[in-house]
Amino acid sequence: MVAAFAPLTSGDPEQVGRYRLAGRLGQGGMGRVYLARSPSGRMVAVKVVRAALADDPGFRRRFVREVAAARRVSGFFTAAVVDAAPEGRPAWLATEYVPGLSLADALAKHGAWPEQAVRQLGAALAEALGAIHRAGVVHRDLKPSNVLLAADGPRVIDFGISVAAEDTLLTEAGVVIGTPGFIPPEQLRGEKTGPAADVFALGAVLAYTATGTGPFGNGAGHAVNYRVIHEEPDLGGLPSGLAEVAARCLAKNPDNRPAVPELLKELAQVPGHRPDGHFTEADWLPGPVADAIAHIQAAPLPDAAAPAQEERATLKLAPATAPPAAEPADASAAAPPAPSGPRRLARRRVLAGLAIAATLAIVTTTALLNDFGRGDDEKSPSTPKAKQLWSRPLDGKLTLDAVADGAVYLSSGDQGTLRALDARDGSRLWQRQAEGDDTSVVSASGGTLFYISGRALYAADADSGETRWKAKSILTSPATLDDAAYSVIVGFLLAQDLGTGKILWTYQLGAGAVEGDFAVAGSRAYAHGDQELFAVNTGTGKKQWTFEADSALITAPAAAGNTVYCGGRNGTLYAVDARTGQKVWQRGFSGKLWNPRIASGADTPVVADGVVYFENDAYVSAFDAGTGKPLWRHRQDTDEIDTLSVAAGTVYFTDETGTLYALDARSGRPKWQENLMTSSGQWRPYIVNGTVYFEDGDRLRAVSLVN
Repeated sequence: MVAAFAPLTSGDPEQVGRYRLAGRLGQGGMGRVYLARSPSGRMVAVKVVRAALADDPGFRRRFVREVAAARRVSGFFTAAVVDAAPEGRPAWLATEYVPGLSLADALAKHGAWPEQAVRQLGAALAEALGAIHRAGVVHRDLKPSNVLLAADGPRVIDFGISVAAEDTLLTEAGVVIGTPGFIPPEQLRGEKTGPAADVFALGAVLAYTATGTGPFGNGAGHAVNYRVIHEEPDLGGLPSGLAEVAARCLAKNPDNRPAVPELLKELAQVPGHRPDGHFTEADWLPGPVADAIAHIQAAPLPDAAAPAQEERATLKLAPATAPPAAEPADASAAAPPAPSGPRRLARRRVLAGLAIAATLAIVTTTALLNDFGRGDDEKSPSTPKAKQLWSRPLDGKLTLDAVADGAVYLSSGDQGTLRALDARDGSRLWQRQAEGDDTSVVSASGGTLFYISGRALYAADADSGETRWKAKSILTSPATLDDAAYSVIVGFLLAQDLGTGKILWTYQLGAGAVEGDFAVAGSRAYAHGDQELFAVNTGTGKKQWTFEADSALITAPAAAGNTVYCGGRNGTLYAVDARTGQKVWQRGFSGKLWNPRIASGADTPVVADGVVYFENDAYVSAFDAGTGKPLWRHRQDTDEIDTLSVAAGTVYFTDETGTLYALDARSGRPKWQENLMTSSGQWRPYIVNGTVYFEDGDRLRAVSLVN
């Protein structure tokens, strides 16, 4: 029997607000979604925003607006918001629990639908859009993945979210936010949009449901968008009556599209339609989809329970061998590696490339971890090697934001103070006052410091703090190479002139792109959409190749020599030829109690000394970088781990308690562990070149891991 949820793990909270958590429903860039019980026993879906994301003032403002918009909507076939704490810590949103599956999943697993089922679905979606529009909201992102299917009818979710992307650097540059194939032509042309935009998307959803493909075909996002503007939709696979309805919805001129009430009336006139509007799986869902939903509904709902305990072991798969000599890189330069540290923004794994045989450091999410685990046959960890280098007071509400290029950067949030320290001894290099409030450093790369203040992104000289330029922005974390800054913002990879901030080019990555999930090396920038890894020429912004993965890609790429490495949601690690886009090797993954349906804890691969280290939901695996041969695997007794880093033959990672763990890089066996925190507070370490920098109460400390 199929369950729509997975068990809680050791790192999950027991309660959010007044809701006791009972299971996991999924995970995405914004945070985790849990199945929970209210005090009266009602089941709800609770979306918990990642702490690193909620700490960003701009995101929190947008999330407050999203919740306000969602609360204004009430009506049939929308997932009602029942409670929320958009300014809480953590920020969260509770909606009604829909025991079913998304339309996208149903079509992928069970194929296209017959006409009557499509019309019934369309009538319900039209009614949902009517309720959304009456609340003064335009959905702007209606698509199959935003439609949940249940026995008593569909539910439209995530309405109003796209308002978070308004007034941004991308819209300033004329870039359109949305999903190719469902964006109306007027929006692609940069014109004003209204409820008719949702009618266009509904027409595309109808065609997609009836045929299994979009009316403007598949392929690169820019090609699909071109066809939306210049070509007529391909509706040849639809029944004639349904094709006529879809064609009017997909009219190029929004004034020629039917109004939602008219569309609802027309779609509801189908044989077998119940006049009371009642939906059951017997009279609207295709048989296989109804069966799948019935299985989900029949699965027993969990009680709020203690987190599950997973295995803990280091599995020796093969002895480490001397790595093969690396092939000369095809590029003479690569962006400098970013330090390993907590992600202040959603899944911001910022990589700026990698030199051959150099340690690659990562920006990752702050995770939840328990005690250090080892197999019964393993020896106890040896004496810790950590040694304090320096300690400085954190005055004026300063917090640690970034470590790069020999400097430590701090900010004071609403006070607008920026400060740079020498990473060697903690002495002050400079201090500046930002122009706006809600100030935080997002990245530092190649002599340029990037920070957000107010609602703008600033680029400053890293040596002096002097501002070079500013631009409208949302969550982003640029990396630099030569004379350009690169970033991924709401589905687009873009390049900006490092001196002026002028946008040089943009490339649409499509669904699945995540802020910070990119790498730049030599003449190429690497980034992913959902299942596609792209190589884009840094000079022209033109695509050089596309690699299609077997599942959704969820890590930033790591570029080393002539190979690019990237991790998938199903646990697979891919190695791709950086010159051609051809697969070099791939390695699958499975682990006890590891659930690929909800897994999303993989971090960017780390390449060092001819070995690729890959962390996936607290499993650390080592592979030969050239052949993909498994070398060892270590399982930590926790939900996830954080700040994976490699230096001087040692693999380091941390947990939320302030404990640092060290594994032998050749064997994966534990070497030592030490709790570095001496005071209460949030543990947000950055590991750079064998030194860990972190806040400890009211002090900033630097501890050497390599003696």
